[in-house]
Amino acid sequence: MKANDTARPGHRWRSLSAAATAAFVAAGALVTVNPAPASAATVDTTASYVLVNRNSGKALDVYGASTADGARITQWTRHDGANQQWQFVDSGGGYYRLRSRNSGKVLDVSGASTADGAAVVQWSDHNGTNQQFRLADSADGYVRFLNRNSGKALEVQNAATTDGANVVQYTDWNGANQQWQLVMVSTGGGTGVGCGGSPGLSNGTHTIQSGGKSRSYILRLPGNYDGSRQYRLIFAFHWRGGTANEVDSGGTSGAAWSYYGQLEQSNNSAILVAPQGLGNGWANSGGEDVTFVDDMIRQIEGALCVNPQQLFALGFSWGGGMSYALACARANVFRAVAVFSGAQISGCSGGTQPIAYFGLHGITDSVLNISQGRALRDTFVRNNGCTPQNPPEPAAGSRTHITTAYSGCRAGYPVQWAAFDNGHMPGPVDGTYAESGVTTWTKGEVWRFFAQF
Repeated sequence: MKANDTARPGHRWRSLSAAATAAFVAAGALVTVNPAPASAATVDTTASYVLVNRNSGKALDVYGASTADGARITQWTRHDGANQQWQFVDSGGGYYRLRSRNSGKVLDVSGASTADGAAVVQWSDHNGTNQQFRLADSADGYVRFLNRNSGKALEVQNAATTDGANVVQYTDWNGANQQWQLVMVSTGGGTGVGCGGSPGLSNGTHTIQSGGKSRSYILRLPGNYDGSRQYRLIFAFHWRGGTANEVDSGGTSGAAWSYYGQLEQSNNSAILVAPQGLGNGWANSGGEDVTFVDDMIRQIEGALCVNPQQLFALGFSWGGGMSYALACARANVFRAVAVFSGAQISGCSGGTQPIAYFGLHGITDSVLNISQGRALRDTFVRNNGCTPQNPPEPAAGSRTHITTAYSGCRAGYPVQWAAFDNGHMPGPVDGTYAESGVTTWTKGEVWRFFAQF
């Protein structure tokens, strides 16, 4: 990606009065030469940060949550996704590499350029000087990032305020578009302070303030929890009128169906979460339930050893709609979702990025028609670049299911669809019209879909 820098510092100052500009020049502040090391920011190399630009209020972001070398670095509306979280890796001498929590790659001035307007990308960490930055103080606790190779500052190109604007390097002139606020979002390297220590949260119900409301969730840790091991984190959302307690207990099917069977299937390899919806549902008014999930993630990752690239969501009916809402709004946070008999009933903010998607739906569903489930599926058939098709579905009366894996999907973003001859339920059993969390095939297929990552 070639960065074209058409706005020079002189153009950016036109909003200043002539007197102010003259004073600025007289003070010799147009370009900062060899600024002192930052004192406003104390960097914790075990923490993850979101970097918020002073000019735009938007966050430093790996575009499209890419994991590829050369992926461009942009600004985007802050959502605290893994592709907006950065860890500081000490290179010595007051310099750091900024490592993406999503990809494990670091900020890099493309081609080790020293030119103004050179693109900033992510690249595999080789500790080159074009990957090393030091922090210099600006006013009010903001800092600038100065590249060791070029001496130039990280900036939002042309002082843009739009999502997707490129981040480049430019001569340090202490502009607002070169100033960044360090917002710590998790400690312990983004994998929880429990890594290497005792868990900071225990099994049972936990409460958290989210959006000015008291919310709750049930947490289930592996029986052999090891603070030095990173675990998958699986969110299981209840149905309309259901409760977190029913998800946790497995209802009449007991432990075999706890967390839609994922407690059994994960076999102590995952941390499981059963959130409680407001009014026993997931209306997600104004995005409040997505915010609730964000807040739970921050709390859990701050206390337990979580693999930040292994977050999953699943749910039935309204819980499936909530899982779909997360696929739309947090595709760069969650690795995959599974939607049992869902529909777009919790919203879809965004809905343009790829995510691994598994939809399951009964052909005789009289509550949420299978056509609604197909529509959810097809959103991610498009987003994931899969070859469109009308996958086979079982005949009425067959009492069977057919699972189809789509072809042509982008690497790492599969789409899978399971249609079954039954109604509105998450635990169908082949050969019968009964439902059982003990003998259903769905829990194993969902686990295999998640476990491939």
